[in-house]
Amino acid sequence: MLVKQESLQTYFHENIQNALHNQNVEAQDHTVSYLTNLLTSFTRSENFIDCEQGRAVHRPLAVYYSEAIHSTNEHARDQALRRLGDIALFICGLFSDSLNKKAVDVDYYVAMGGTAYGCLSQSNYIHNKLLPLKDVFCELSNKFIDFVDVLSELNENQNKSNENILRVYELWLKTNSKKAKKLLVDQGILPISNEASIKIQ
Repeated sequence: MLVKQESLQTYFHENIQNALHNQNVEAQDHTVSYLTNLLTSFTRSENFIDCEQGRAVHRPLAVYYSEAIHSTNEHARDQALRRLGDIALFICGLFSDSLNKKAVDVDYYVAMGGTAYGCLSQSNYIHNKLLPLKDVFCELSNKFIDFVDVLSELNENQNKSNENILRVYELWLKTNSKKAKKLLVDQGILPISNEASIKIQ
C-alpha cells in the first residue's frame, strides 16, 4: 500500500504536535515544520543512508564534522553541518537504543548534533538557502535533548524489562532528559545524579 507524502507529513506533524504537548516543550511553527519534513524525508532510505562507490554506508558523525571544518566552500560546509545535526537528532530520537554498548553513546550524538545546529545558527557566512532557517537551527541547538524526547515519543514501544529501565537511567545520567526522568519516576525509581545506585521510592 502506497502512502502519499502529504499523508506522511500530516501524520508526522500531528504526532509531533502531540508529543510537544506531552513533553511540555514549546517550539516555533517553523521548527515543527522542519522536524516534520526531516521525518518525512528520512522515511526514504536513500535520504538517510549515504551512498559511496555504489554501496550504502552509514557514515560516522565525525566524517560530516571533518568535511565541515575542512571545507573551503560555504555551501558544502553548511550542508555537512546540517547533515550532521539531522542524522544525530534522528538517531537519538528514534534509535537511541541502537547506540547502547557502541563505541559512542547518545551523549556524543547530543553534543555533536547540538553543536552542528549551533554553528549554523551563529554563522555569519551561512549560505543564502539556509538563511531563513537560522532561528530554527538556534532552537534545535538550544533544545536538542527536548526534541530528542519529542521524537522518541513517536517511536515509543518500550517494554519494562530491568535492562530497559537501566538503559533509561543511563540515558538520564548522560543527557538529563526530562522524558527519561519521568519514565523512571513512573516506574517508582527516583533518579539521583550524584549517586551510583538507583533508589526505589
